[in-house]
Amino acid sequence: MKKGILYIMTTAVSGLIKIGQTDIKNYKERMRHLESNGYYNVVGLKRAFAVEVNDYIEKEKLLKEIFNKHQVGQSELFALDVDLVKQLLLAFDGKVTYPEKTQKDKEFEKITKIRTQGKKFSFYKKGLKNGDIITFATDESIKAKVVGEREVEYKGQIWKLSPLTHKIFEEKDQLSQSGKYQGPYYFKFNNVRLTKLPDKEF
Repeated sequence: MKKGILYIMTTAVSGLIKIGQTDIKNYKERMRHLESNGYYNVVGLKRAFAVEVNDYIEKEKLLKEIFNKHQVGQSELFALDVDLVKQLLLAFDGKVTYPEKTQKDKEFEKITKIRTQGKKFSFYKKGLKNGDIITFATDESIKAKVVGEREVEYKGQIWKLSPLTHKIFEEKDQLSQSGKYQGPYYFKFNNVRLTKLPDKEF
């Protein structure tokens, strides 16, 4: 059972993270390289969480299988909430290596609380349901289908709105300098921007 590191990195694109693995001796150099050079034309990578586990290669394959619908092409980028992946890594039997001095039980409780209480954009709170079609605000030929509370299907892949907005602007060669987007602002439902739709009472 070979030990290694599973890690998560955030990127300059809101809602887009990198999940990867490396052996223990190469971990620090791998982090330095990614933070300096970016990955897959995405910059601003910063280490978010890392854990040392047995059978790290097999566990990374498991993560990719679990989150394959959120994967960007064949890359190690995923349109996912970083806390969701962190919560799963904390459930593995292993030692947290980043951030240092992290207490696993307390960190797991904290993340669970954040994910439960955090106020995030929700299609359902805006009155949309699975199967509804939203359109890109500046190009109505670009459409996506709601498939979850915060996810849409676009060209056969599952996306959160912020990384999808980044991808669309990248395809149009219209990326902003920062590359950061508040996804819901750039999409419409029934010709009304998602951010303008009032929340529904349940």
